Amino acid sequence: MTPVEQSTVSQYLHTQLPTQGDLTFSAFKGGASNLTYAVKDEQQEWIMRTSPPGTKAKGAHDMNREYKLLQKLHPHFNLCPEVVLFCDDEAVFPREFYLMKPINGIIIRQQLPDIYNGTDLSQLCKQLMAVHVKLHQVPTHNLQNFNKGPGYIERQITGWVHRYNRVTPENDVAQPVIQWLSKNMPNDNREYTLIHNDYKFDNVVFDPNNTNKIIGVLDWEMTTIGDPLMDLGCSLAYWFEANDHKAMQKISMMPTYLDGMLSRDELVHQYSLSSGLVIDDYHFYYIYGLFRLAVIVQQIFYRYQKGQTDNPAFKPMGMIRDLILKQALTHLK
Repeated sequence: MTPVEQSTVSQYLHTQLPTQGDLTFSAFKGGASNLTYAVKDEQQEWIMRTSPPGTKAKGAHDMNREYKLLQKLHPHFNLCPEVVLFCDDEAVFPREFYLMKPINGIIIRQQLPDIYNGTDLSQLCKQLMAVHVKLHQVPTHNLQNFNKGPGYIERQITGWVHRYNRVTPENDVAQPVIQWLSKNMPNDNREYTLIHNDYKFDNVVFDPNNTNKIIGVLDWEMTTIGDPLMDLGCSLAYWFEANDHKAMQKISMMPTYLDGMLSRDELVHQYSLSSGLVIDDYHFYYIYGLFRLAVIVQQIFYRYQKGQTDNPAFKPMGMIRDLILKQALTHLK
């Protein structure tokens, strides 16, 4: 955010919020999707979310959709952020943004925080699954605008294949995965629930005073109504474990491969115990999650190749894409 943009947004926020003194803006590091800033005055703090500049995939980075979802969801699921305001005035900022109240605590990213050294890491995994189930049990009567009706599984497969075809790399290794997913879609007869679509350690906040307890769930950009096991598959795609190839562990966004963390099989078992859902075979959902993640990575890499972003962190995305696809290939049945 440029100094001029900060000044304009500050002037606007002074008219909308009970601010006290000058506002400061600090960008959160990391992340490859939406941009997030801490906005502070002398006594208060808010979180600002907006889309990245440049060309975007259709339907992605919709701040208004995310704002409306959180506005409706918070009374029923208080682990999501509480939104404060939404702005789509280009005279204030060139892209839509919204503000929400912060949820301060511990976030597990690539390195395990020191506070967890010597602790039972399986308890973190069990809490992660317990909250995932709680999220899937949220009443959805006031969220039906986010429900596109029956056919969720097929829509996801065809939709992500379409997105991949729009940014297909020169050395394409995804075709066997695409063909397998198209041929092995399960019956779509499960009750649809609220699904997060990006639920993982670095999108949850743990309580600093009770370090095994989740007090917040972040990043609701891709939330919708659909099959909860498709959501679980998306989470499993990020879960690289000790038995995976060392290269997979090196690109892991979270320390899920450490001793004491649950395996993917154990995570699914934990989810099944908490939800009551019988899960005989989760491989379709896992491979779907891996393919979807590979498409997201390729979309980012495509933007980098086309010069739409110059973030050097995106340079290895092509290699990461192929590692994820190879992981999917090894699990085809």
